[in-house]
Order: sequence, then C-alpha cells, then structure tokens
Amino acid sequence: MKDLINSERLVTTFIDLAKIASPSWAEKGVIDYITQKSEKLGVECVLYPCNSSHNVVIRIHGDGGYIPVLFSCHMDTVTPCENIQPLVKDNRIVSDGRTILGADDKSAIAAFLEAITILKEKNIPHGHIEFLFSCAEEVGLCGVKGFDLSQVRAQYAFVFDSDGPVGKIIVAAPYHISMKIIVKGKAAHAGMEPEKGVSAIRVLSEIIAAIPHGRLDKETTANVGIIKGGRATNIVAEEAECTLETRSRQKSRVLSVKKEIETIAKKISQKHKAKVKIESTMDYEGYTITNSDTIVSIACNALKGIGIKPTLAVSGGGSDTNIFNAHAIKAINLSSGMRQVHTTKEYIMIPDLVNVAALVLSIIQNAKR
Repeated sequence: MKDLINSERLVTTFIDLAKIASPSWAEKGVIDYITQKSEKLGVECVLYPCNSSHNVVIRIHGDGGYIPVLFSCHMDTVTPCENIQPLVKDNRIVSDGRTILGADDKSAIAAFLEAITILKEKNIPHGHIEFLFSCAEEVGLCGVKGFDLSQVRAQYAFVFDSDGPVGKIIVAAPYHISMKIIVKGKAAHAGMEPEKGVSAIRVLSEIIAAIPHGRLDKETTANVGIIKGGRATNIVAEEAECTLETRSRQKSRVLSVKKEIETIAKKISQKHKAKVKIESTMDYEGYTITNSDTIVSIACNALKGIGIKPTLAVSGGGSDTNIFNAHAIKAINLSSGMRQVHTTKEYIMIPDLVNVAALVLSIIQNAKR
C-alpha cells in the first residue's frame, strides 16, 4: 500500500491544513477544505451542526463482502494556532517555533483524504466506509458527544488520535470524572477582626492537601488543576473553589476516589464551620478491548501488511474512542504519527504521515467478512 501513496501530494495537503487556524468551535476553514476536496473526488460529504460548529462525515458505499468500518479524527487544535508556518526539515515537518504544528490531529485528516483519493484513482475494492471528522475534541470530546451516533453504520471505528510512531494500538483508556469543590466561609476585615471570619481559602487549601493526588496506582490518577478564591488581601476570603479530575481504567476505582474526595472535603469543611458544595461529572466512560477481538486482529494484520510491527498499549488519556465504545461501536485508538503534541515543539515525520495513509488503505482491505 505504501507504494500507492503520493507522498508529495500528502505533504502538501497536510501543510495546507496546518496553515488553517482551527481552535475548538472555530473549525470552519478546515470544514471548507474537507468539503471542497470531497466535491472534487465525487464522494458524499455531510455536515452535521454541533453548537457553533459542525461535525463532518464522508460516506463511501461499497461491496457487502467487507465489514463496514469507520475512520475518525478531530479537526480542532489547541492554541497557539494562528499563523502557523510549517517547515520541512529533512523528513520532519515542524512549526517555526512560535505555534503548535497541528499534527494533532491534521496528520490524520490529510492521511484520510489521501486514502480516499487513492481509492478513487485506483478503483480499489472496498466495503462501506465512513470518515468522521469531529469538532471541539480538545475541549472535552464535545463534537462526538454532540453527534447522533445512530447515523453510523460501521461495526468498528478506527480512531487516529494517538502520538508516537505508527504501529501503536490503544486497547484501553480510562474513565474520567471532573469535579469542582466550592467552599463558602465567612467574610471579615482581615486587619480589624480576622477572628470573626472563616477563610474559605485556608479551608480549601487543607482539603487539597488531604485529598488523593498524583498517581494513585498503575491505573488511577487524580489532579487539582485550577484554584480560584478571594477578593482582596484585607478581606478574609468568603469563597474559594478548585477544579479537579480523577481517572482510572476501573470504573469502581474512579468512583471510590470520587467518594473519598467528597468525604474528605465535607469533613474538613465541617471542622472549620464552613459550607461546601461538590459538583461532579462523568466526562466519559473508559474502555478495554481484548487482544483477541476482531477489531484488534484487523488492525494488527493491516499493520503487518505494510511492514510495521503492532504494539498494543494502554492510555491515561481519553479520546473520541471512549465515546464510540460507550455507544456500542467497538473502537480502538491508533497512532497518527504526531510527536510532542500541545507544544511549540510539535512535529511529525513524513514517513509516519505516509504510514498513516497506507494503514488506512490496509485496514480497508483487511476488513473482509
């Protein structure tokens, strides 16, 4: 399959996409690029409204002798993503150092478009194929959460949104709970009568110091990421809050950590005669795919077919893959070749970009009934 890839065209497509600023909920430039390419290729392309943006689906109908498959990636990037200037240095594509590159996840978009182009050019046999380009993934998987997954006909979803060299297959990812702890104390003048106040900041600080933090075990983590509170130095703080998360590949474990945090927060607040409000949301369900599952076999055989050794791995992060699995669409997350993502040092190797496109074609060929 690699010999079918037009690497020069693929690199051009990726650079074109990388130059388009597409922060979460503002993906219009990328959406326009995909729809224009689809029109030229003569493939069905449908836009589905989602908040202030759209999810995009390309459908290519085919032979019933193949298992229907879905390929998925996201169109948004983290910031800074304005005026990205991609540079090709030997076999590596980088930004000029002022911005991210956007290989997360435009490497997958470019590879998908190249694979579709080759399917059309070479009349390669295939089954029913769907390509879902989601919006607002970086801010909580919002695009795929806002998409009616009953629209998907595919039995298996191959999500390309993992870092590292092509060959990695993520077969397990965690449950994720977001929490907010809001402490209400009592205001008082900090210089004249501080003893009449109850500092919400100090109560919250004690809570933060007491709750689970960092790596709790090989499958579980917890982290406080945002703290807010107080109005002025001469006021005993009346209110303070923190936003935190906990993750685990075991649902029972993530729920037990959540309960432990709630118990500690309530106990410490009561001790200081402060009030506490705790909010929590299960942002996404975890998943575990067995090594013997059909979707893993398809991916492994497809990788071997292009000369790459498969590597099965687990992840501490979430992706659209979690949402597919929660909706009974068996899904795995595959590497799209991106490296040092979410930083201004982000890059992708051109051979990996080629490998992603080749892998898509190889999966299509290996998805036989």
